[in-house]
Amino acid sequence: MHPDWPESDADLVPLPQCLGPKLKPFDFLGPQKINFLEYLGQGLHSFVFKVEILGHIYALKLFRFDYVDEWIGTAETFDKNDTIALNVMYNYSEAFNCECRSFGRLQEAGYEELAVKCFGYLLLDEEHERIMMDKFSHVDLEFNGNVYASGCDDVRASFTGKSGRPPPIRGIVKEFGLEAKNLKTKDMRKVLQDIKRFHQLGIIGLDVADRQLINGKLCDFSTAITVPHFITTPELSPYLPPVAPPAMAYETFIITMNDYWEFDDMVQLWNEEHEDQKTEIAVRAFPSGRGCRIDYNLRSTPSRDRVYTFVDPRRYNWKALGASPEPATSRTRHGPRTRQRTKSCSATNSRGATSKPRIRLDNWPPRWYLDCKKETAARLKKQTSFAYKLRWHANNGLIYPMPVVVGGR
Repeated sequence: MHPDWPESDADLVPLPQCLGPKLKPFDFLGPQKINFLEYLGQGLHSFVFKVEILGHIYALKLFRFDYVDEWIGTAETFDKNDTIALNVMYNYSEAFNCECRSFGRLQEAGYEELAVKCFGYLLLDEEHERIMMDKFSHVDLEFNGNVYASGCDDVRASFTGKSGRPPPIRGIVKEFGLEAKNLKTKDMRKVLQDIKRFHQLGIIGLDVADRQLINGKLCDFSTAITVPHFITTPELSPYLPPVAPPAMAYETFIITMNDYWEFDDMVQLWNEEHEDQKTEIAVRAFPSGRGCRIDYNLRSTPSRDRVYTFVDPRRYNWKALGASPEPATSRTRHGPRTRQRTKSCSATNSRGATSKPRIRLDNWPPRWYLDCKKETAARLKKQTSFAYKLRWHANNGLIYPMPVVVGGR
């Protein structure tokens, strides 16, 4: 399940090994050599260090080995002894793989500038693990579990590889930067636009918060869902019962909406904690700051009763290699008009890699109106937070939701 100790460079394949985007390994240009400079802190799923590699400064995020119950959407009754089932779920919903898939999507689509720069994943060798543990012995570097449930069981040791050793610690090498210290309306307006672009690229569940902003960009995707995903994409499980696809669409809608709720919460909290700022941040995802409770500016009363989010992430065309989004649309007096717009991009990063041409994302993507009853719409207009409702298990290599009915649809 977890990546095993590589015997050669050929074993360092893009991860994760499932449908959808993948992240390539970091190129050390030879044997692994990392200079650990500073411990920066920890998050729910990881520890972060300032490191030097090949003369460059990076942020290295090293992931914990989460309990299966902590993976996105895993049912309490999930059979943890079913190796095939574990592998299938692991690739889509475990934190390290979630982040690999999101950064992989940004790279394949040519939109790396939306987030902090990612230079690939690594598997920490035993020598560097000892160096890290010795240098930061004053820090409780517990790699089993997460912040809320750590060290209860030796998760890492329960997934030994071919050699019988516990798997290597997994990491992702990123651009080093600074947390947000002084955010203004123009900064937050850009973040909001970036969120919409992430959604157009099929990436949702962004855990939006000012602590996630490094150099003004989102940096953490350990809870992100990237299309195709068993939550967003019914065709990954071809034998779903009729009730499942509508439930999945509802869950996807709420996860997408939650990114905007979190954005509004971030703005409100920032203004409360920075009253000394000359001007408070004035941008909101929804003008009222309360979810969908806004004027839709539509003529018909039934339309005003509907709820929407700004982008439908399921529209991303993930089936093509280096998939591109749906064709951009422009608006005319008689409705949307589809046109193909391309943009050639040849930006070069610090490692000399050049991005490929990309299709420009629509500046005004069509809104996603949820097909639901008035009672559900009224409830969602008052709702400002999200919790996963669907729970998933796997069988014969396919992932299925537990029996569920979405109330009010």
